[in-house]
Amino acid sequence: MVRAFLLAASLSGALIASSSNKAIVPPILQGATAQGGWWGACPPGNQTEADSIKAMHQLALSPQFNERLKKDFPPGSSEQTLVESLRRQGFRDAGYCKSDQSIKLATFYAKGSGIFPYATIAEAYWQTDGDHIVWTKGFVSYSGL
Repeated sequence: MVRAFLLAASLSGALIASSSNKAIVPPILQGATAQGGWWGACPPGNQTEADSIKAMHQLALSPQFNERLKKDFPPGSSEQTLVESLRRQGFRDAGYCKSDQSIKLATFYAKGSGIFPYATIAEAYWQTDGDHIVWTKGFVSYSGL
């Protein structure tokens, strides 16, 4: 959970992907910004995590990525369609939340290039009620220098 704290501490506002990554990030992440806050959509596993989430006041959702997930994979749509789409775009299965196995996630990583290389890191979370999506959430960060 240190990662969530560090992300929030290092992001005071929105960050936009460096132009060096535009050719390697998938369409669902093109132009997506990063926001400060708590990274991740798993329910807290203990009171310390619950207190940390509350102290952050918000999730570190990427407005663009989050909206694209909601639009392309609304509640009731097929989980398999979401999983296949994310895989085609370079995401990898990352399992599920320890605190709630109905919440799954996939990760994306692209190393930056050029004079100011910023790596693009993204995670998509979704909850299912069997084979159908209940909700989705998308997080993006850019790390470098």
